[in-house]
Formats: sequence, structure tokens, C-alpha cells
Amino acid sequence: MRITILAILFLSINSVFGQNKEVEYNEIIPEFIIAVWENNGTSNNSEFNAPELNQIKEFFVELSKRQNDITSNQFLNKPTDNTLVAHYLNTKLKWNSFNGPHVGLKKLSTKKVIKNSIKNLPKRNELLAFYYSSIFIDVLNKQKPMDLAKKNIDLENLNLQNDTEKAILFLTAMRHVGSQVASYATTKFPNNCFRAKEYVENMPKFNGKAFYEFDLPKFEDFKIEVDKRKPKMSFKKRYIPEFENAKLGMEKCLAEEKN
Repeated sequence: MRITILAILFLSINSVFGQNKEVEYNEIIPEFIIAVWENNGTSNNSEFNAPELNQIKEFFVELSKRQNDITSNQFLNKPTDNTLVAHYLNTKLKWNSFNGPHVGLKKLSTKKVIKNSIKNLPKRNELLAFYYSSIFIDVLNKQKPMDLAKKNIDLENLNLQNDTEKAILFLTAMRHVGSQVASYATTKFPNNCFRAKEYVENMPKFNGKAFYEFDLPKFEDFKIEVDKRKPKMSFKKRYIPEFENAKLGMEKCLAEEKN
């Protein structure tokens, strides 16, 4: 009986802590991203008609639209490792495209960036944070005014495996979309809380709750690259304050309205 209990405990620990292990991806993924960047966004070769690429192709197409449905469950669902890696490589190439003397970083060739990125490929949690960040950056940049009042992001129904992955989605939304709440609520213009309230009314719900009523679960911390010029830092230290500031701003405005 003791052996059985210890075995179950060992398997349980592995199932929890194994989620942030290195990802596995098909070798066609880096080849596809290189082809996209070296052919001005096109990759029509028959060799890229692979099922492993279907998800990332659909994601890229949706992001390219001026008006899109990027917050649908199709894209909020936890993607495959192939998609996470493809998205990350594409992001690193975007960062590289802005390199130069003005940022103190040398611009590298496409293949060199891919080689370096594959060599230092992050674990799954960091890749997932990059992926969801792209979604909510797109929402912030394109949906003006935002019109997601009817959207409920059900974190229990997106194939997210644990509380860490659920927290990643929520906190990336808070960093990019929620940060606007704090900006409105703390502005020096008088009576500006009506802007924050109107903005929040058009934000999506999370598990059926407004963001400031959402209970952030306890989750594992991990390192993430926030600035390409600096070392990786704690995800919690960088992202949780964005949520707390947005929540404090909204609570301030609700208190003013009540008084």
C-alpha cells in the first residue's frame, strides 16, 4: 500500500511540474517561418501543406485582418506546441527587424535569428505568455472602441491544463488591455472615471466575472523575456502589478461613484 501511495504521489507531482517542460515541435516549423520571412509573407510551396502548420496559418491570417475575431475560442484555446514555437520564432524575427544602432542591437539574418532562437527555445509557459500577449496586443491596437462586453473568456473551457496556464492568459490580458483602466482612473483630469467605467463595461468577462472581481489562482512563477536588451525576469513581478493597478483604479472609480 505504501509503494502504491508513493507511486501515485510521484505521478501527481510530475503531472503538475511537467507542464512547463521543453516543447516538442516538427522540423517543418522553423523552415516555414523562414520561408514566410524570406518570401515577403508568402509560403505557397507544396511542402508547407502540412497539418502541423494549419493552426499557425489560421492564426496569422486572423491577426492580419483589420477587423477580426481573434478572441474567439478558436484562438484562445491553448495551441499546440508546433503553433507556440512557430509564433515565438515569428515574434523574435519581428523584434530583430527593429534592431539597429538606436537600440544597441545588431540586426541579424533571418536564418541566424531562427538558429539562435531554436538554440535557446523557452519552455512552454513562456511561449504561452508570448502567444496570448499577441492576442491582447492586437485587441488593444485594433479594437477602438473595444466591443467585447458580450464576450466571456471561460478559462475552464480552453484546454488549459493547470492554474498557471489560466493565470498566464488572464494576466497577459491585464497587462495589455487592463493597463488602460489604470491609465484612465489615475489621470489628472477631473471626473475622468467615467472613461474607465465605460472602458471596463466593454471589456470581456473572465469566468463570468468582471476583471476586478476575478480571483487570481495561485500559480508557479517562471522567467520571461520582457525586454530583448535585458535578462529574463519573474513573470509574477512583471505581470501581477498590472492587474493590481487596474483593479485599484477601478475600485477607486467605483468608490467615487458611490460617494
